Amino acid sequence: MCQNDGRALLLALGKSQIDAMFKRQLDVSMTDDSEFVPLVETILGTFEDAGLDAAGVEQLWDHAYSAYDLACREADPTSSFEENKLLMRGYLVGPRRAEPRGKNRRR
Repeated sequence: MCQNDGRALLLALGKSQIDAMFKRQLDVSMTDDSEFVPLVETILGTFEDAGLDAAGVEQLWDHAYSAYDLACREADPTSSFEENKLLMRGYLVGPRRAEPRGKNRRR
């Protein structure tokens, strides 16, 4: 398998895992965002550890931010992508963590 095939496979697997995690969270909501988002962060970190390049890792993060945005908009249709991305980043524990600004809203 060539390097591009491996990259494409990792991206497809990562996006599939993100979709499955968010679907499960929406369907069952077994944990709140303060526990769920760090789990997503851990899963995404494994792709970096597996050798996915920085651009690929960013694609997976963008996919996760989009999935979180969709979930947030179900709860609050007036929220923006940037607000929801910042909210998600506020739950992270690693270097991507950001302190949420504005209203502290939960899905």
